[in-house]
Amino acid sequence: MMEDETIQTPNCRHCHTSNTIRHGYTRKGKQRYRCRACGRCFVRDPGTAAYDPARKEEILRAYHERTSLRGVSRIFGVSRNTVTRWLKKSPEPTPVGANAGSPRQQGGSP
Repeated sequence: MMEDETIQTPNCRHCHTSNTIRHGYTRKGKQRYRCRACGRCFVRDPGTAAYDPARKEEILRAYHERTSLRGVSRIFGVSRNTVTRWLKKSPEPTPVGANAGSPRQQGGSP
């Protein structure tokens, strides 16, 4: 005889009732659920939509090495708006080999 196997559905993330049913899968293959009380769909462990910090650093480094914004967007598959927002939030990097300690000369040539 088979044991009675019941699948525990999680409580609704929105109204917290236990009246939920399975409702298909996401594009990434995660189980979706729908609440019968409020009608909203949810995933048990949604995860995060943020980029990995190492990946973000790699993308910004490529941009600062004179790759165009459209090129970075096309190569890495990241929206131009996202890269622009990151650039506005990040401090300006110092160029490699720049002599940051010497004062800039004003006026003409020495």
